Amino acid sequence: MNRTGLAIMLLTIWQHTPYSEAGTPLAATGNSWPMARGDAALTGASPARVPRQPVLRWTFDAGAKIQAAPIINDGIVYAAATDGSVHALQLSDGSNVWTRRMEARIEAPPLYADGALYIGDSDGRLHALDADTGRPRWTYNTDGAIMGGANWAPGDPALILVGSYDYRLHAVHAADGQSAWVYETDNYIHGTPALLDDLALVGGCDEHVHAVNLRDGTPRARIAAGSYVAASPALRDRQAYVGHYEGEVLAIDLSHNEIVWRFRPDSDTTDSPAFLASPAVTTTRVLASDNEGGLYCLARVSGKEIWRFRAHRDIEGGPVVAGDRVLCGARDGRIYMLNFSDGELLWSYLIGSPISASAAVVDGWIVIGATDGTLYAFGDKE
Repeated sequence: MNRTGLAIMLLTIWQHTPYSEAGTPLAATGNSWPMARGDAALTGASPARVPRQPVLRWTFDAGAKIQAAPIINDGIVYAAATDGSVHALQLSDGSNVWTRRMEARIEAPPLYADGALYIGDSDGRLHALDADTGRPRWTYNTDGAIMGGANWAPGDPALILVGSYDYRLHAVHAADGQSAWVYETDNYIHGTPALLDDLALVGGCDEHVHAVNLRDGTPRARIAAGSYVAASPALRDRQAYVGHYEGEVLAIDLSHNEIVWRFRPDSDTTDSPAFLASPAVTTTRVLASDNEGGLYCLARVSGKEIWRFRAHRDIEGGPVVAGDRVLCGARDGRIYMLNFSDGELLWSYLIGSPISASAAVVDGWIVIGATDGTLYAFGDKE
């Protein structure tokens, strides 16, 4: 092959590579938690060093319930409230940078990518805002409420993916908000789509996990879960981990599109607790929480239980792993910090108002919202 032919071949490969030099997948770092589950694969894990003995450093009154998880990028916290307000705050002291009010209720978490903030509302609109100023860039309309977060697929072109209560997974051009493709399921999509390599994966209230081609939305697999999948899947090494309404956590092999293990906890009641929160996954473990306050640490390979922890009420937001610490908020009004190795309770803080969303973590900070309309930031002692 001559040089011209080689150059054309390399250009073609670059243009068709989902994660090209035009961008890299979103990932949690020591100073960034760009989306509600930390990264594009929704692992819920970060290398950040969180405070060993956190103290409350500041609070911010959003004026309405905070149902969505906050995010953090480069020293700025972004958080949304149910009155439609989106806030950008200084991480160091909670001071307001800007506030933008939407026309509809917001329960979906924001997404930061490439200088923009993306967030959906209950009227089915996906908004793109300038992250520095809060000024609108574009709006994309679906035909149902958007209750889960969006995800960002870098490349040429970069895409924003979001699920809707119109039964569809939408892929939108990040630059201008024009539709790239739409994939239809048989019921609501409540969670955030997870991205890995050339796949987009989303759970549905149609009791299936859907795998679609990231670039054109063509179906790759439709895996029966056994019940409603309200939360987002977590992906690692071509494996997906997801809970469902009938009380099971599943591990799915995406190379063969088959379920390789199921975990169902022992329960003191006739009905199994529902897994409505997104799990977290590390190289060795899966952590999943249920609507009876149970948090379970499972071996990633086998699904066997390693330890469990119990809060007094539901853990709806899903756990977050930061180094050797596990963090979760519960509807009992507390935020908990556990030892990753054995589940020992290391610290808790009574906020006093139910917590519905997961925390955001970066080096030295833990930020979480509550239904009292307040954002709480915990850090090291000054």
